[in-house]
Amino acid sequence: MDYSKFFAKIANRRQPNLIRRMAEDYIHNPSAISFASGMPNAQTFPFKEVNVTCKDESHIKLKDRNLDDALQYGPTKGYLPLVAKWKELQKKWHNPKFENWDVHFTSGSQDGISKMFDMLIDVRDPVMVQIPTYSATLGALLPLLPEFIGIEQDQDGIIPEQIYQNCKKRLETNKPMPKFLYVNPIGANPTGTVLPEERKKEIYELAEKYDFLILEDDAYYFLHFMDDQPTSFLSIDTDGRVIRFDSFSKIFSAGLRLGAVTAHKDILGTLSLHFQCSNLQPSSLSQILIYKLFESWSDEKYEQHFKGIQKFYRERRDIMIRSLTKHLTGLAEWSTPKAGMFVWLKITALEDVYDVVMKKCINQGLFVITGHAFNSDPTQKNQNMRICYSHVTEEEIEKGLSVLSNIIKEEIASRTNKK
Repeated sequence: MDYSKFFAKIANRRQPNLIRRMAEDYIHNPSAISFASGMPNAQTFPFKEVNVTCKDESHIKLKDRNLDDALQYGPTKGYLPLVAKWKELQKKWHNPKFENWDVHFTSGSQDGISKMFDMLIDVRDPVMVQIPTYSATLGALLPLLPEFIGIEQDQDGIIPEQIYQNCKKRLETNKPMPKFLYVNPIGANPTGTVLPEERKKEIYELAEKYDFLILEDDAYYFLHFMDDQPTSFLSIDTDGRVIRFDSFSKIFSAGLRLGAVTAHKDILGTLSLHFQCSNLQPSSLSQILIYKLFESWSDEKYEQHFKGIQKFYRERRDIMIRSLTKHLTGLAEWSTPKAGMFVWLKITALEDVYDVVMKKCINQGLFVITGHAFNSDPTQKNQNMRICYSHVTEEEIEKGLSVLSNIIKEEIASRTNKK
């Protein structure tokens, strides 16, 4: 597959960082003498050991060579033992069907996504994006001035028919075809939808027919509430047109700032040129901590950990839904999320919720996110709110939704009186 047609002009102007390349060659030949890399001497660092105790009372200890590696510059694509382990896990979980795929670690998945946008988008390039969508994604995307094609969602996620109609019309009118589709297939942020497998297959067939890439941003892959693990776009990709973004934030630690991109080597090679001249690499310390954890876990331990995460958030979701039913029935509409951390509310009696959220809620000590944050045009009226159940207690959920109910009722009464 020829990927060059998808790359932006700036991506084609990037040149390899020779210092980075020589440093990575040296890693494979440690007996050589290197005057090339400006690596600080680890003997000057003030750290002697790093000890981490896990909740199961297992320990990770970094000292001597492991600690030196954790505190030092490393390869742009990632700590090589972790790269090998992550490829093993991607094959186990997704089993990509195309050849020459690889992985590249990033400083959080959002880092990889924003750099991928830079790599693919020239001004006025058409791109398809699920709407509503995560505000940071919009923040990275919109300044590049693409032609934004919103693909709406129903209770099962983005609607394939809208992709088909958009592409069909563009082909008939001789307009440029979209370069890619950006989508959260599992736990779409903010709606909590999960794309059924039949929709994924239908969307992939459209990608083949109209020749666009699929940017699979799947931060909530393991944070779902389904009976069986939903399949990924990567697992059905036969052409190498899926670019998958994984996050460690929801399953290990958000503060470690570690993510990974899985795609064809030609895509990752071009992406790596951007990393070589920006943040150079993800944190070595974060990568080695994750690798040591992976190294010590069995398949059963992975399964136990992920099931524990799902149980925790499913219980929080159920508490939130019960409290919503108690306090907001008749005031709002919502669907029970199938994955993720959020409920997407529609306040049916109000045309727009911006002032309610930004003034009245905040003034009463309640923070929610207005739906405007998830819209490519935040000036449009919006009836939606995103509420998060991941880190609030049952008592806070009950109190917060009671406050929200009263605020909405007062706003409805106020607007009625003005009429």
